[in-house]
Amino acid sequence: MSQLDSIQSAQNDLEQCVSKRMDELEAQIQCAGPAKDTVARVAEEFRTFRELIFKMLGLLRRQIAECSRVVDSLETRTRRKALIFTGFAEAEKEDCRALVLEILHKRMALPDITSSSITACHRLGAASKGTTRSRPILVRFSSVDSKSAIWRTKSRLKGSAVAVKEFLTRTRQTVFSRARLHFGMTSCWTQDGVIVVRSPDGARLKISTLEELNLLVAKFPKRAGESAAATGSKPGTEVRRT
Repeated sequence: MSQLDSIQSAQNDLEQCVSKRMDELEAQIQCAGPAKDTVARVAEEFRTFRELIFKMLGLLRRQIAECSRVVDSLETRTRRKALIFTGFAEAEKEDCRALVLEILHKRMALPDITSSSITACHRLGAASKGTTRSRPILVRFSSVDSKSAIWRTKSRLKGSAVAVKEFLTRTRQTVFSRARLHFGMTSCWTQDGVIVVRSPDGARLKISTLEELNLLVAKFPKRAGESAAATGSKPGTEVRRT
């Protein structure tokens, strides 16, 4: 768990604890019985104090959300030159760089991308014995142009076992997965770390947070019987901002 996740978890625990204690105290005040005037005055002061506490908690929540958004944006920028390749069979003492370059040259017709164009190339995650599932390969390029050239021609991989996708942050990967579940596989894609959603009215909208996705889901709720795998036309390049 990241430090920001820990802060968010602590924030949620604090809110739940404060809410529970205040509910208990309010119940005790209401059941006090005698000295009704005193009880009423204390109850009013308690309500005022309660409103103040929740305003403070709300402010803290907004500050954490903004901090998380900024950190996610910065982390996305550090991944602008990276792509993830899947579908390469895994073997001991393999040369991941050679595997990637072979597919780039032979399948994608990109001879200008050479070994010097790649700054890092390795499998993601720890190797697991007793499994036939191959880990994806993370490739970091020396320039955005190299990464963009591959991204523009990724359709040439169609029909092969290899696929390429952007190296999204955990937050954006969650947003992307949930967007696809709601709007359909062909109505959601990514571009430079940003999730693009083609809404039912035909607009192309850029999102990067769960809050933005939730607003879209509320605006375009899934109709009864509608499948998450609904198909659509091929995504274009025109994009509108929310």
